[in-house]
Amino acid sequence: MTQIQPENEDYRWLLDALGGLGTGDRAAALVRPSADHPELFIPLASPAVAAASLRRYHDGRSHADRAKTAVALAAARSGTLRFAPGDQVEAGPFAIVERLSVELDEPDLHAAVTLGPRRRNRKPVLQLIRPDGSTVGFAKVGWSPFTRTLVGNEATWLRRFEGRVPAGVEIPCVLACIDEPDRLVVVTSPLATSPRSGLAGRLGSEQVVELSRALGSRRVEFEELSHLDALRAGRVGQLIDVVAMVRAHSDVSIELGAWHGDLTPWNTSTARGTTLIWDWEFADGDRPIGFDLLHNAFELVRRSAPKNEQNALVSVCKEAESILTPLGQPSDAVVDLYLCELIQREARLRGEGWDPCDLGPLESHAAEMLNERLA
Repeated sequence: MTQIQPENEDYRWLLDALGGLGTGDRAAALVRPSADHPELFIPLASPAVAAASLRRYHDGRSHADRAKTAVALAAARSGTLRFAPGDQVEAGPFAIVERLSVELDEPDLHAAVTLGPRRRNRKPVLQLIRPDGSTVGFAKVGWSPFTRTLVGNEATWLRRFEGRVPAGVEIPCVLACIDEPDRLVVVTSPLATSPRSGLAGRLGSEQVVELSRALGSRRVEFEELSHLDALRAGRVGQLIDVVAMVRAHSDVSIELGAWHGDLTPWNTSTARGTTLIWDWEFADGDRPIGFDLLHNAFELVRRSAPKNEQNALVSVCKEAESILTPLGQPSDAVVDLYLCELIQREARLRGEGWDPCDLGPLESHAAEMLNERLA
């Protein structure tokens, strides 16, 4: 069995984020892609526990992804997952899992831990699993000021939407919060994702609009938008002429509501007429109705090829009228605000945690496009 070396940077980061080791015994886990570069810890406590950690379905899965999941589940159920690609290691026990076991009154919890690739909003996500293979919930760990903000924001918006989502939509609820000086842990309920997610359709625009209006909406003149001052004072104001943008759209009004902030097929599971939606870290209010639809169109193109930001932005601008006009929204004004939102997000992400160079120059592409539109 492979041992993860103490000097392994990713594992050391994980231990710090999870509050170090607990008091129990080490447990076998399959680490992918390898012990040298861990991104996912699959517990091997039993076939039921291992299989549960693999049952994560979303609308963005390709047919190849579905086939791989089916093969991995079969291996997990037969007890042969340990022979799958990756390294079998002894890991944990993690102190935060022992703490959550007490908080949730679940005496025997196993955790599948996702580290993900190194990126600016990287945080551990723990799938908390009972011995019988049922999932108690998912815990996100905010380990830095930035990731604490994201995790806390998700909890805030899930609580605001609780009991107010439209028919055909389900979201998690907050089960527990642990707020400590070094970390913020939020546990949310599991959603019953289906292996047929995405095959029977995608989240419809009507549902997105209903969700955006679920907490109320209002229509305001462009120059009355509440976050214009923040745009002028922030990174957007350094890159574009906000006054010129306001002048260009002085004759339009925009309907505002809430937006999820990252509503893509990778954060939804649609099957049997119901759409499950998770990952509410970037949710916010007072944003144009239709922002989520634009972002979905942007990410579908962006993720189709490496460093594809510019093509994705061009595609969104072309599709904007067909997306926004049926909603009664002025497409040019909403697109300009969406480009500002992307610039703000990139500025917010810059310098937080690891900052890999392969993310692409989204900020500069968005600013260049916006300046051309305002010229």
